[in-house]
Amino acid sequence: MKITDKSHLDHGLSARLVALIAEKYADRKAFFIDSFNIPEDEPPVSCALLDSVPEHLVFYRQRAGRKTWTRLCALPPRKSSIVTVIAGPSGDEPCVLYTAYGGPLAPREPGDADIRTAEDAAASFVFWRTHALSEQ
Repeated sequence: MKITDKSHLDHGLSARLVALIAEKYADRKAFFIDSFNIPEDEPPVSCALLDSVPEHLVFYRQRAGRKTWTRLCALPPRKSSIVTVIAGPSGDEPCVLYTAYGGPLAPREPGDADIRTAEDAAASFVFWRTHALSEQ
């Protein structure tokens, strides 16, 4: 896996964590998604994914480059000891870091064109009915 100027690294991960990600996944040659626990000597990272967010605290907005509307809130992000990494083919490269962020993997948002099955669409709807992303 390579990290390039197209890698989405604006989620506040430390340079040390980015270096750890580069080392940990250096041998990857194809698409993957993985979550891992950060080392105990590394402080927890910010996680924008919040659960049990009532609708009266929610607003919706299209995030940059997306066609779907994201469920957002003004609540503060939480701390997490988990980092999720998503990487895959880009241009001539077989495996480039797409993004890395604090927190667990979440299902695609409702309406995402990459949802392939009715089961995944239903799971997305159920999940995002109670979860939201912090916009702080």
